[in-house]
Amino acid sequence: MFDVKVESENGVCKIKLYPSDPDLEIGGYGREDVIVFKGAPVSIAALQKMLEREFGNTLIFSRKNSLEVELQRPDCTLVVDGVAKAIEEMMENAAKDLEEIEELIKESLRKYIRRTHGDNGD
Repeated sequence: MFDVKVESENGVCKIKLYPSDPDLEIGGYGREDVIVFKGAPVSIAALQKMLEREFGNTLIFSRKNSLEVELQRPDCTLVVDGVAKAIEEMMENAAKDLEEIEELIKESLRKYIRRTHGDNGD
């Protein structure tokens, strides 16, 4: 989902994530504070909170073509895979949730049409 570039200096680990999946968009829906995967938006603030719970003090900055994650860690190699995987999982879960919601809405509409127009849709 991402191509990763890592920089580390003065105890700050900077992980730059560049979208490699065509279904992933940074700044989707015309908003700079969201990431969209398969139509499902996730706020950067929500990503940051999730990463803070897992990895401690975390900042996320949205750039035009990337996300930059900063962690207070002297050694980036210990967290790079975990950070990228955590973000990927959150984005994939949001996409699955959106698909489920769409299916529920479709099924509700089918039931409504059957009730109001008879079982065969007449």
